[in-house]
Amino acid sequence: PRNIEYRMLKAKLMEYFSSSMACDVYDEILDIDPDNTEALFNMGRISEEQFYEYHNSFMNYESGPALSFNDFAYKDYSKAERFFNRAIESDPNRTDSYLHLSLMYSEAGEYDKGIPLLDKVIQIDSLNKDAWLFLGYLYYKILDYNNCQSAYKKALDLMTENERNEFQLSTTMMLIGNDEISQDEADKIVYNFWHSRDPLYLTGYNERLLEHYSRVAYSNLMFSVAKQNVEGWKSDRGEIMVRYGEPLNRIRLRPFINAGGQTQIMLKTDLWTYKDKAFGFTDDYWTGNFRFSNPSTTGRYFSQFQFDTYSYVKNLRRTDPEEYEPEFKGPVFTVPYLVTQFKDLNNDENRSAQLYLNYALDVSHDSELRNEYTVPHEAGLFLFNGNQKIGQKVENYTYLKNDRELDIDRYNRYWINSLETEAENDTLLLAFEIIRNKDGGVSANHFKLGVKDFEERNLDISDIVLAAGIEKGPSGRYPLNRNNIGILPNPTQTFTRSTDIFLYYEVYNLKQGKNLGTSFEQKITIKKLVESSFIKDLFSAVTSLFSSPKEDKVTLTTDYQSFDKNTQVYLQLDMRGYKSGDYIITVSVNDKLAGKETSSETLLKWR
Repeated sequence: PRNIEYRMLKAKLMEYFSSSMACDVYDEILDIDPDNTEALFNMGRISEEQFYEYHNSFMNYESGPALSFNDFAYKDYSKAERFFNRAIESDPNRTDSYLHLSLMYSEAGEYDKGIPLLDKVIQIDSLNKDAWLFLGYLYYKILDYNNCQSAYKKALDLMTENERNEFQLSTTMMLIGNDEISQDEADKIVYNFWHSRDPLYLTGYNERLLEHYSRVAYSNLMFSVAKQNVEGWKSDRGEIMVRYGEPLNRIRLRPFINAGGQTQIMLKTDLWTYKDKAFGFTDDYWTGNFRFSNPSTTGRYFSQFQFDTYSYVKNLRRTDPEEYEPEFKGPVFTVPYLVTQFKDLNNDENRSAQLYLNYALDVSHDSELRNEYTVPHEAGLFLFNGNQKIGQKVENYTYLKNDRELDIDRYNRYWINSLETEAENDTLLLAFEIIRNKDGGVSANHFKLGVKDFEERNLDISDIVLAAGIEKGPSGRYPLNRNNIGILPNPTQTFTRSTDIFLYYEVYNLKQGKNLGTSFEQKITIKKLVESSFIKDLFSAVTSLFSSPKEDKVTLTTDYQSFDKNTQVYLQLDMRGYKSGDYIITVSVNDKLAGKETSSETLLKWR
């Protein structure tokens, strides 16, 4: 009558037919031995499976509102939690109790509660790769990317070579859409694929790759069907999870029989919705392996999702194979920035461009005490030729000099800075990134830039810098310095009546006469972007000549002479008579000795 071994075998056999009948037998075992670990664990596992089955589950009635099963699901959740904790008390060294309880906490969104349980598993069995893998997933969900990366690295180290290749290479090649390549080629393609998708090079990890690992790990945990040898990421639900991440909404429609007219069996159906996508999955054969919904027009078995997911996904694999929106520890914010390119004034043979990325951090809401800014930060500028990094500039700014402040008006105040680097003529990928110290806020800007080729002989002109201040001398208080000229650039390109407007640019390779002097004509044209019949506004500068504003643009012409073939030019504009609007400023230079001309232009926002 007290034979536990017999009852344990009977309960396991009962699970094939009825989980509730199996639980009755496990209850008998616990009446005999209340601390029986196996019975406690199995009672927890059955309740856990019931929680997954009915969580966010609904019965869809045509004649009334859908019936939610969430209350029933969370009763199973509480029951499973209670039995797993009793199993842990009964045998603190049994790792599967910790693993199952942590997985259930994760599915309920209580990620923090699962991490200590997995830490306990690793203390008991440090070589448990599944525990490391799941720990990486939980750390990812709480945005602890450093520990996430460490956990995934440990899990990968513990995998066999075949397991590692499948987890890293095969899952990536599914996104790329090419699995007929050699191992060496695959390694390179996969590396380049993830490197190009790194959303934040300032960190020591690739957030996009950690997201991918987390998608695969979750799919293997939740969508594997052991009885059919279906690995989670290879299932239909797993494929969508790996491609597009977790859906915004995920519900399960319970199966039912529609007996009106011809009897119809409405299959158990999972519905996943994203911002611009929706997918249906049906458990066609009642095995737990949900397949892409492919609504039947004949027969008695029907999906409760009325669209053809199978054909839809077949097209998406080609047109939209993967999606990802970065999630950082802090808020995302925007930073006005501009890249300006110059020639090396001190080395005429150097054809590389000197690049200055000028940016403006908003300090409008900081203390009126100008030294108390709240934007100490780390800034980085990274240059890539394809997937090869060819340069970087990373700086930490803990004290922000108040002499770099730009007040556009009483409501808009900025702190200005510049990052300098150098690059040869090519089309490069630039990544300009900032992480704020106070809250982990991120500004990540990745863009392509055509780097200029400053030749030694041809007449050329630099980019135009719109500046709020210029000074000569070695003080260095302004962030952009060009041969003893300090410049306070205005990356916002926005100016008001309370701000000075300076233009700075450089002219290169002017022809020198017999006395080594140069002679060139400079024309500055200002034109409003919107159409108008006449511009009646006034335009003036440090120089005094300008044409009559009888047309829709104003041109200032000035003659210059210099003894430098590479000449620095700066001047101040007075636009107080102009109407608000956006203007194109064009600088044209005519080398009188060489008979050549070049030009550059920029946008100015006058408010």
